[in-house]
Amino acid sequence: MRWDIAGSFAAYTVPAALLAVAFVIKVPLLRRAWQDPILRATALLLGIGAVTFASLPPANLHRINVLTGIPNFAGLWVYSLLTAYCGACLWLIITWREPPSPARRRRTRLVWVAYTVIILGLWTTFLLGDHHEERLRDLDTHYAGTPWMREFVLLYLVAHLVSALVAAGMLWAWYREVEDTWLRRAVIFLQEAYALGLLFDVAKLAAIGARWSGRNWDWLSTYVAPPFAIAEAGLVAVAFIAGQAGPLVAERRRLVRTHRRLKPLWQIMLTVTPPAAPATGRVSGAALRLELRRAAINDGLLKLGPHLCADRRERAGRAARTAGHPEPVARAIAAAVDIVAATEALRAPGDPEATPARRPGPPGVPASELECVANAFRLHAADIDRFRREAAATEGSTTRA
Repeated sequence: MRWDIAGSFAAYTVPAALLAVAFVIKVPLLRRAWQDPILRATALLLGIGAVTFASLPPANLHRINVLTGIPNFAGLWVYSLLTAYCGACLWLIITWREPPSPARRRRTRLVWVAYTVIILGLWTTFLLGDHHEERLRDLDTHYAGTPWMREFVLLYLVAHLVSALVAAGMLWAWYREVEDTWLRRAVIFLQEAYALGLLFDVAKLAAIGARWSGRNWDWLSTYVAPPFAIAEAGLVAVAFIAGQAGPLVAERRRLVRTHRRLKPLWQIMLTVTPPAAPATGRVSGAALRLELRRAAINDGLLKLGPHLCADRRERAGRAARTAGHPEPVARAIAAAVDIVAATEALRAPGDPEATPARRPGPPGVPASELECVANAFRLHAADIDRFRREAAATEGSTTRA
């Protein structure tokens, strides 16, 4: 019993769906920046790939033959798409890697001229060849010895082999220059994809060569090669999904994480100012929720401004450093102590003029330090409480004096 993944409808549906998803992700950007050659190349690559793999299930190949009334026309359709896909791969990598220049335009033009000639060659050899017997699974090996059909099959395989070799070489050279994390991951996925594409070509060519020498290795073409092509397409789709969606997911995670880390400081501010209306509807994204939380914190700090004290913050900072905390943590603990004391002073009844003379503190905490202060509330609550009591004792003795 041979492993016949190539005969499964789902085996082709998965890469087709992944390529389609990657294409859909690109559509909004493509609408806004149609003139961007990288976006155009990416959209073409993903669109052609999705159509190609949607056509590959044997049942769909048969439907194409029936609709056109031409035996094996589906082979011409798929191989033409695959050749255009190879050209789009090289176009994208050249455009992606190199800055705009006359040399880049010449190289991309050469790619399209070469692959257009190959597609014309496919149509010519197909029209000249004898292909009256429909072959849905083994067209390559069945017609390996047929004049013109032999050339038809070799044309698409050589085009795919050359594109895989050239693309793998360019990606290997480019990988060493890439610094962006998600772009490096995308390049790695593409390298793995083209390596699988090379294995596909080797299996196909070995089966055809065996036919020419009188041996039957058709199983290499029918059963072994297709899974490599399916995996190649899946990795190409994953590469572009990772390159496009990865940074967005990472940014959302950063926003959610910062929103969560600001919670202790935000909860303190809720005792100072009433909470704002929650974000609702389509605009209630992670970025908006974070901005609302930061705005609530800044509103509270603004209200606490008259009660903040630079002297208190300096004393608390010295005490935190003496307790062994590093400078950034000591500064955050000092700000937290000052905020707690100011909150208690705001809520306490009494004559504001009776408070001791002191240097007023700043109206708020710099945005870059909000998260550090919130972390201090979460991680160093005991130290904040202790230093606050010491500050109160010091301010009380100053008042009595």
